[in-house]
Amino acid sequence: MIKKNNWFLKIFLTIFIIGLYFFSRLQHLTAIPVFGDEAIYIRWSQIIKSVETLRFIPQTDGKQPLFMWFTAVVFKFISDPLVASRFISILAGFLSLVGIFSIVCILISFSNIEKNPLKFVFKSLKDNFYFGFLSSIIYIFLPFSFFFDRMALPDNLLSMFGIWSLLFTLLLSKFKRLDLSLILGIVLGLAWLTKSPAIYFVVLAVFSFIVLNLKNLKNIYLPIISSVIAFIIYNILRLGPQFQMIALRNQDYIWSIGEILKHPFDPLKPHLGDALVIFNQYISWPVLIFVIIGLVIYFKKFKFQTKNFVVLCWFVLPFISNCIFAKVFTARYILFTLPPLIVLTTLGLSVFFKKTIFKIIFISLLFIPNLIFIFNLSTKPFEVKLPNTESGYLEGWTSGWGIQETAQYLQERSKQANVIVGTEGNFGTLPDGFQIYTNQVNQLTVIGLGLGFTKIPSNLTNAFKYGDEVYILINKSRLTIDSLDLDKLKLVKYYSKPTNDQLLLYQLQ
Repeated sequence: MIKKNNWFLKIFLTIFIIGLYFFSRLQHLTAIPVFGDEAIYIRWSQIIKSVETLRFIPQTDGKQPLFMWFTAVVFKFISDPLVASRFISILAGFLSLVGIFSIVCILISFSNIEKNPLKFVFKSLKDNFYFGFLSSIIYIFLPFSFFFDRMALPDNLLSMFGIWSLLFTLLLSKFKRLDLSLILGIVLGLAWLTKSPAIYFVVLAVFSFIVLNLKNLKNIYLPIISSVIAFIIYNILRLGPQFQMIALRNQDYIWSIGEILKHPFDPLKPHLGDALVIFNQYISWPVLIFVIIGLVIYFKKFKFQTKNFVVLCWFVLPFISNCIFAKVFTARYILFTLPPLIVLTTLGLSVFFKKTIFKIIFISLLFIPNLIFIFNLSTKPFEVKLPNTESGYLEGWTSGWGIQETAQYLQERSKQANVIVGTEGNFGTLPDGFQIYTNQVNQLTVIGLGLGFTKIPSNLTNAFKYGDEVYILINKSRLTIDSLDLDKLKLVKYYSKPTNDQLLLYQLQ
């Protein structure tokens, strides 16, 4: 009877976790408007869906296209472009949760002598279910994962492939089977089709195998096979006409070794400072402090085993590397280091209290500040203040407040007249963020006008003379039109943004 009830409880908790995850991620999904990079990725996805010959258009800006390929498929089922693209991140986040759950269970049973990997995995999941459940609760209520699970950015997809790369690396290191090597290679290859930092996973996979098999390296060819498969998959991108742009654009984001040697502590020190601010916002100091204390107790009790060292490396090495080499440092650029950190967090917090119910209560109380932040982020993001490295999601020209409402208004106008809309910029929040909502709308044309223009462009004035309704959509902080030309424009709509900026819609008269 106890065994049946135990299985019933595990099934119930599994359904509960799945329901809780999707409810938390889907509610108020579009409360935060489209962000600049989201707009670019979504617009590329629409083009990929519409034009077969432009499957590799992200390469024009040196980006890998896998996230956009997935999004283009989802467009067939979900009409709202922002919801469709963010749904990809939600699915990726769920697979990250499953991966973290599995790794926690596997780590605890890693010394098990079972020789069949499938039986080992299922037994580990069964025996250590409540530790996995604990990791799921942490993942769901961590603002770091919550925020990026709901943003249409490839970083979340990369993070998911990263945790599954770690999972199959652990299994390969334990069982040394060719089929696991092939699967690991495919996962690493897909990660590399998502973003360039996937190279960390390739290196760490080989490194982890060596560390876990120092006394017997005769099977070292297995992770090498995985790396070769990943490289072959990555080279699919050579089918695109601008493959070389990936390497060129990577240079815009990282310092060369020569530059780092000239200033070894810059940007390391400022980036470490930024990281502390990010961790405080997205994880919180109470959680971090108890995690550190818990890990010290855990490693003292169970000794600092090699398997735990490997997981620690998957967090620490890419994190420190990013702090040293990255020219731009934001939370999403270190997002792929979060899953290993959550695995360690689960181990650290698991030492407090013996009974699972007390562990859950303890974590719930510890996460109260995080839950408040998540609630505000979901229901009133306009009032939320993010760190300087993250402010662009909600503030300034990169935030998309008012874009969807403007698009709806001009779609209605296009039913009455031919509408021409000139927007600031050539790509990004504008015009891409506007175009995702006006894609294939009849009698509505969007033109990117660039930045810093002081006169109304001649193509807009000519369209006005031909009888078209002509509008200019611009952020107040980027408005540079001189007073004489500004007198020719009528302010039709405006939408406020945090920190006193506004999105302005002018009509030419």
